[in-house]
Formats: sequence, structure tokens, C-alpha cells
Amino acid sequence: MGMTIQEITDKEQWNGFLLSQPRGHLLQSYEWGELIQYLGGRIYRLGALDNGHLLGVMMLTMSPVAGRRVPLNWLYSSRGPTVASPDSPALAALIEYAQKVLAKKEHAVALRLEPNVADDDPALENWIAAYRALGFQTNAHAVHGRRSWVLDIRPGAEELLAKFKMTWRQNVRSAERKGVIIREAANETDFDAYYDLLKLTSERDAFFIHSKDYHKEILRQFAEKSDAVLYLAEHEGVAIAAKMLIRFGDWCWDMFGATSNEKRNLKPAYLLQYRCFQWAQAKGCSYFDFRTIPEILEPGEEMWGVYEYKKGFG
Repeated sequence: MGMTIQEITDKEQWNGFLLSQPRGHLLQSYEWGELIQYLGGRIYRLGALDNGHLLGVMMLTMSPVAGRRVPLNWLYSSRGPTVASPDSPALAALIEYAQKVLAKKEHAVALRLEPNVADDDPALENWIAAYRALGFQTNAHAVHGRRSWVLDIRPGAEELLAKFKMTWRQNVRSAERKGVIIREAANETDFDAYYDLLKLTSERDAFFIHSKDYHKEILRQFAEKSDAVLYLAEHEGVAIAAKMLIRFGDWCWDMFGATSNEKRNLKPAYLLQYRCFQWAQAKGCSYFDFRTIPEILEPGEEMWGVYEYKKGFG
């Protein structure tokens, strides 16, 4: 039969392939596609098969081009496509299908990819050359942030703690001594406490958050296989900080965090963050992704405090 492209509807087949690849990413997971659709988006999950054997996948989101009288669309793959190597025939086959089949079907005028290839990937130049050979050009502006802090959590918990900045270690221990308790959310009341803290934080720090129902859907999608957790940091029974984590393969993502305006002197976020690392380690993760950081940042600029906070964990 040779190479064929088809839409993949089997969740286990899709995620199984992603998890078998070193560049498989949460944003290409089957569950993430379900979340895009929950928000009203349209996706395609394309698989490249050679005699029935899956060799590559690419999840694409279809979006309208703004400001057009005649409807036109563009196709986007965040952290995809996923193939074994730059010279994989699956790469060219997936791109060709998007260009010749989907572009015609969806009246799409652009295909944008942001593959999960790190700056220090030994094959980086080969990846760039492969995409250029397929007609792609680089773009200085990213749809999804290009960079994040990533922590290697394979060392033991105490060794990780030792690599924190001194003040960060002190804050972890101080929060424990002052009675801050970290526990998993267990019911609807706990979820409400998490979302109330998230709303408070978004108002204080001026960032967008999705609806409460969407956050519930995130948990529902990933908690099915115990790949998500909601943590609350409490003091004297009152929630003062919260985190949502998602695991995909041997990576854990720090999805959302929130803190109260009260009792900030107790430093609950530091102890909470440490417990997050321990949860990820218990789940067999090797890496903890703090998610997006700005590419260029100087002291005093917006996000500098978040940048410094994340960096202090080593």
C-alpha cells in the first residue's frame, strides 16, 4: 500500500504514538484536541501510515483569517507534527496532505507549524533544513510561546531542594513550620476555592483565564487516568494558593497557579511548588515544564517577577 494519510479517531493509538516519540508533546495529545473542540475550535488529527504502521502524526487547528469578506482560513499545528526524524517520509506526506487536501477543503491560505524541537536538539539544523525544503519560512513571532523553564526532576526530592536558591529553600521550610498544609482537591467546594483564587490572581496580575467549566473539563479529560491533580495550600483551613498539574508521558506541566492577597508572608507558593515536583516524581516524570517565559526580559519589565520565581527552583 505504501504511505497513506488518514484521520485518527482512536485515542489510544494517537497518544500511544506520541508517547513513543521523544518530541511528543501535551499540545498534540488527544485530550488537548478535545479541549480545543470544547472551546468551539475545529481540528484534524492526521496520521501517516505505512502498511498500517503509524509513522507520524499532526494535529491541526483550523482558524478563520480575520477581517476577510470572503471566508478564508489558516491551519496551525502547535508543537507538531511529530515524526521520528527530519528525514522521515511521514513528514513530507503529512505536509503534502495538508497542502493538497485540507487547504482545498477548508479554503486555507496558510499552514503554520511550531514543532517541538528544542534549541539544543542535536539535529536542530537538520530539522530546519527539512522544513525549508518543504517550503516553510521562519517567523519571528510565535503563536505559542517559544520558551519555558524546564526542570530535570530525576534527582531525589532532597537533591532538588538543595539546588533551589537559598531563599527559595528557606521559604519552603518556613511555610511548613508556620503550618501551611498542601492537599489534593477532593470535592466541588475545593474546586470553587481553586477557581476563586485563580480569578483573584488574574484580576491582580491582569491575565486572561477561561471559564470555570473549561477548567473542570481540563481536569475531566486528564484525571480519567490520574494524569491531573489540583492542589490547595491552606493555612488554618483557608485556601491561600493553588496549582493545577497535568502529566503526559514523562513530562509534567505546571498548568495554572494562583495565590491569595492574604497571608503572603507565609510563602505558601514555595512549599506548594515543591509538592508539585514530588507529585510529578511519584508519577514517574523526568521533566517539569513551568510553561511559557518571555524570550527577552529585563528587570522591571512585565513578567519579571514570575520569571525570577520560576528560575529560583533551579
